[in-house]
Amino acid sequence: MTVERQSKPGQLRVLFGQLKWQIYFTLNKMAYGSVKPSGEKYVLSYLPKDIILPKTKETIVLDWYKDSDFEDLFSMMKDAVDGGQTYPQDTMDKDDFEKYYLSHDAFVARNPSDQRVMGSFYVKPNFPGRSSHICNAGFLVHKDFRNRGIGEVLFREYLPIAKDLGYEGSFFNLVFATNHASIRVCRKLGFKEIGRIPNAGKMKGLGYVDALQFYYDLTTLKQDC
Repeated sequence: MTVERQSKPGQLRVLFGQLKWQIYFTLNKMAYGSVKPSGEKYVLSYLPKDIILPKTKETIVLDWYKDSDFEDLFSMMKDAVDGGQTYPQDTMDKDDFEKYYLSHDAFVARNPSDQRVMGSFYVKPNFPGRSSHICNAGFLVHKDFRNRGIGEVLFREYLPIAKDLGYEGSFFNLVFATNHASIRVCRKLGFKEIGRIPNAGKMKGLGYVDALQFYYDLTTLKQDC
C-alpha cells in the first residue's frame, strides 16, 4: 500500500487500519482456506415468525435478512465495533461488514409496526470443509431496544435455526469475559464452556481481557418451532 507524504496523521491511521483488516482476512485464509458460501438456500417454513418478548410482552417478527435492512444492520454493527466491548474488530466499513456479517445466512427481528430492525444474528460455518458442520454466530441488538430481552430471544431462536440450516454444532470463539449478558445467556441455555483464552482482546478503556469459548451440540436439540 502506498502512502503519500502529504497524508495527514488521521488519514494515515485510516489507511493502516484498513491494511490491518485486510491482513486479518488474509491470515484467516492462510489458517483454514476460504470458507465459501454454501450456495444452498434452505426453506424455513416457520419464518416469518411472531415472537412475544417474555420481559415486555411486545411482539417482534423474526425473518430472513433483506437488502432493505442493510443500513440498519451496518449502523448497529458500527455501534458495536466503535463501542469496543463485544467484537474483536476495531474498524469496519460497509465492504468489511458485508463480507463478515452477510457472507452466509442472516436474520433480523423487526418491529411489526414500522419494520424497524430491533436485533439480528448471522449464522455461518466456523471452519471450512471437513469441519464446516460446526457453525458460528454473531448477535446485535439496536441500542434503542436494549434491556427488553431481545438478545436472549435471538439466542434461543438461533439454535433451532442453525440445526435446520444443516449444522451439527455451534462454537463461539471469542466471548469476552466482560460480555456478561452473552455469558449469562450461554450458560442459561446449556452451552458448554470449553475454553478460556488469556488476554484475547484489548477492549476499549479496559485493556486486555480474557475470552471464553462455548460449544453447543445441536444434534441433541429438540426442535419446537
